[in-house]
Amino acid sequence: MNSRWKRVFGWTLVAVLLAGGVGLAQDLTADDILDRMEEESDALAQGSMISKMRVDVNHPDGTTTWQTSAVLSKPDRTLIYQLEPEDDEGSMWLIVEQEDDDSRLWMYLPALGIAKELVTEEQRGGSFAGSSISLEDIGGGDQSEDYDAVLVGEEALTIDEEERTAYVVESTAKPDANEDIVRIVLWVDKESFVMLKMEGYNDLGNLEQTLDVLALAEFEGHLIAEQMVSRDVLEESQTTITILERRRSAEEIPDEVFDPENLASFDPTAWGL
Repeated sequence: MNSRWKRVFGWTLVAVLLAGGVGLAQDLTADDILDRMEEESDALAQGSMISKMRVDVNHPDGTTTWQTSAVLSKPDRTLIYQLEPEDDEGSMWLIVEQEDDDSRLWMYLPALGIAKELVTEEQRGGSFAGSSISLEDIGGGDQSEDYDAVLVGEEALTIDEEERTAYVVESTAKPDANEDIVRIVLWVDKESFVMLKMEGYNDLGNLEQTLDVLALAEFEGHLIAEQMVSRDVLEESQTTITILERRRSAEEIPDEVFDPENLASFDPTAWGL
């Protein structure tokens, strides 16, 4: 599976939950850097992982909302279980990635008692946790073939009072690509190949979306993103994602947990939630 653009272009939650790595390199091309970022994050993503995250949303009208969720994951499978607020507890999203780099996405609501697969563009474009992050973004997808990437230089960034040196990679949509974001500028940590910052520009040349890592942490010797903020510049909204916990499961999470037919019987206490 090519996860490079699922974790980068889609500003996905999976990027925060799984990305990380350690490595040194010199004289790399833009594609080399993006490949290293993918390889390092995929290495950490192996095995079964349990995480908790909080999503805080600042809406255009000045109001704020929040949610906390647990995430169970293993290669090609992700289950998001909503913990709070109490009224939404038990709602779930299931992502199963396919061999063709696409993904299937289900939503489970306790009031309905069944999992509904989201297949239409309208369904998959719905908001996750009331944010500007769509359900389609969670599902991801591989857009790497639609862009040409070049390394434009290096830049120092300050993340949580620590200075990091980052490669600056600029990707431009190919003429025949059908993409709303036609230019992406990506800052990748030079030492660990973690994504630190991103900017997306539309076909008018206007900045449309940004992503900034606010805090970093270590997990199993890997540098990982612990908190990040995604901003929708045009809608004037922002979403902050904070990782509250990340741990390996004591045992492998069975494939049956990620079966949409079994979501109604999912027991969060079995996984320490």
